[in-house]
Amino acid sequence: MKIGELSRLSGLSASAIRFYEEQGLLAPISRTAAGYRQYADNATHRLRLIQASKQLGFSLDTIRGLLAENGKCSIAKTRQQTQILLGEVEAKQAELAKQHQALLDLRAMLDGHGVSAPCRDHFTLS
Repeated sequence: MKIGELSRLSGLSASAIRFYEEQGLLAPISRTAAGYRQYADNATHRLRLIQASKQLGFSLDTIRGLLAENGKCSIAKTRQQTQILLGEVEAKQAELAKQHQALLDLRAMLDGHGVSAPCRDHFTLS
């Protein structure tokens, strides 16, 4: 299928498809005599896989490493990268929980003072 049809079926713009091609995530199987890209029938599936992986937080470099040449994901690599990404998410959650609690503590501290209390006395967060 040509890039226009792939664009229509995938919901991605032709420029996004070309970008993924430039990034080594998708390759046309051939070119017509006029130079048009021809993509495999599974290209829409591959693009959906790329989009879903991006939504989960995987970088394009990681996605490139996960995709085997036959268009399928490597289960072992995906499991390993998922564990790494889960660790990153959990670390971010812990930092956000600390920030959330610090903001709650600050709000509680400020709620106990009038509007004339100097802010500098209350910004001693650890």
